[in-house]
Amino acid sequence: MSNQQDLYSLAYISMNQIGGDVEEVNETIQNILRKAHSNNPKKDISGALLYSGGYFCQVIEGPEDALAELFEIIQNDERHSNITVLHFEPIDERIFATWAMAFAGIEKDARFDIDGVISSKDKLLVKASGKDLVDSLDALIKQHEQVLTA
Repeated sequence: MSNQQDLYSLAYISMNQIGGDVEEVNETIQNILRKAHSNNPKKDISGALLYSGGYFCQVIEGPEDALAELFEIIQNDERHSNITVLHFEPIDERIFATWAMAFAGIEKDARFDIDGVISSKDKLLVKASGKDLVDSLDALIKQHEQVLTA
């Protein structure tokens, strides 16, 4: 596991470029999750993913170098465009510690004012959006866990 000083969180949103119908998008997302479940534990990365209104909303946690390396791969992935970093900052503890990559679901309508965040030059608004994303993913994951254990 990472040292506390070495633990970071990166939150971002990006526009989906997968194409195809809902089934094809879902299949691609399931492939992304399988790959994350295989690769992320080896790099001490945890996180959560939400597909909302045509956008990927993701938080990844782990060592700074591992996150930077993974994010470089994401930025070069043709399935993403208009990538906006909401935050990349040190954290004291993980929120998604038990998840190589938790999946918060697919939502037809955007949960956030994503266009407003992408076009904003207000760093405080973008940072607040990152916190909202983390909080929303955490709540959605906990709801899924409750349904599974009920």
